[in-house]
Amino acid sequence: MKILLTIFTTFTFLFAHAQNFGNLPKIPKEQLLNDLELLHQGLDKFHSGVYWYTSKDSVDLAFKNVKNQIIKDLNVLEFHKLIAPLVALTREDHTDITLPKDLKEKLKTEATYLPLVLVFLGKELYCYKNASDYQNTPLEGKRIESINGETPVAIVEKIGNLFASDGYIKPVKFRDLGGFNFSRHYFYYYGKIDLFEIKFEEIEETVVLESARIGDINANLKRNYVQGVPIEKKDPLEFKLLNDSTAYLGVHTFGNDDIKEESKEKNFKSFLENSFQSINENNIKTLVIDVSQNAGGSEGNEGLLYSYLGNNYQKYKKVRVKTPKAILNNGVDKPIKLKAFGFFERIFANKKQKDGSLERKEGVGLGLMAYKKEPEYKFSGKTYVIIGPKTYSGGSEFSNMVYTNDIATFVGQETGGGYLGNTSGYSGDLILPNSKIEIDIPALQFIMNVKPKLPFGSGVIPDYEVIPTFEEYINRENAPLKYILEILEKH
Repeated sequence: MKILLTIFTTFTFLFAHAQNFGNLPKIPKEQLLNDLELLHQGLDKFHSGVYWYTSKDSVDLAFKNVKNQIIKDLNVLEFHKLIAPLVALTREDHTDITLPKDLKEKLKTEATYLPLVLVFLGKELYCYKNASDYQNTPLEGKRIESINGETPVAIVEKIGNLFASDGYIKPVKFRDLGGFNFSRHYFYYYGKIDLFEIKFEEIEETVVLESARIGDINANLKRNYVQGVPIEKKDPLEFKLLNDSTAYLGVHTFGNDDIKEESKEKNFKSFLENSFQSINENNIKTLVIDVSQNAGGSEGNEGLLYSYLGNNYQKYKKVRVKTPKAILNNGVDKPIKLKAFGFFERIFANKKQKDGSLERKEGVGLGLMAYKKEPEYKFSGKTYVIIGPKTYSGGSEFSNMVYTNDIATFVGQETGGGYLGNTSGYSGDLILPNSKIEIDIPALQFIMNVKPKLPFGSGVIPDYEVIPTFEEYINRENAPLKYILEILEKH
């Protein structure tokens, strides 16, 4: 009952105060209600993990409350503010909501924003770049205590409801609001704000900034910051010997296409073979694996990396899809078909269940096991895994496997991906016909075979939490790696 009351209160608050989103055309309330019905059907019928963390009763109540809030015509941003938290109730970061392209183009020239580029380091908010006309005092590196009377944490509690994240993981909300995303989502929630009164920790007076358009913000950034030599882009795959006994393996993606296009290694399998052969030949005793920037990629690569560390086992309890095909029909607009996968995978790689869902067969295709083949060079020495809020999808699955099998010591911040698994893979692209808001609905629920060692809805929680300082952040230092080498390995 407490959860239901919280959801009801949240949605009542969201619409209690009108915002100024600019001169946008209104959509008739009947059409908005039709879109709302399609969204409800899409999540209920096609999203295989929609009720993993939020009960069906709670979701239904939230939709009912939003329906009761639509008592007049609304513009797209007003409607978006109502339905984005409904999408977030899936508690699945692969479930995305996107504004129409033409609206995003319109906002580039008409909307005004907080003219700062920001970064969260943990829950502390810092100014990274000043894109305003304010030049009285340097703002870079200053910690923000409040914006218009609200603390950054209180603001994130509100604007963080406009997008989904896995389970109940908090650090990923702060990370996702870095860069210009904070200003953008602040606008999506609060609407047009003319002035921002900002209290910085190291500045005695309150700093007042005027909101600015994107064009002015970009011009100020260009004016305020000398464009030096571009920072060299990090290779998605890194291997290096740090000393006579320690090696570093940076796996910043599992995406085969990204590796092929951006890495000098080109092939993930051969990269691992060569790296672990070198680890063996150099008699390395300590291995640091960095997946803090690994947001996933091609399924199977997380198991391939794990194969060099642990024994094979069934890593998924099950991989299921609620339905291979769903028809959404509000009785007014043209029905919408969402499809999970093709004929051959449906027939040969999955088995139909009594409830109409499909579950992946154990030994066909990618299957359920951690990996297919035992590698030649396995590592059994001391292992550290660096994780963070960007560790997500396949990156978090690798972390989950290592964590549940007690293979490594974890350093960094809680993973952005859930310990229990995720809903991803194939997805349905639902474009609401009247508002044109787009929702990406994932279809495959990956339920991981993990021991109950962590709170329900969490990611992998590090043994040693390490949050970079602002200086470490701007200097692109690897704070967790530094902590491992200078603290953990010195004791």
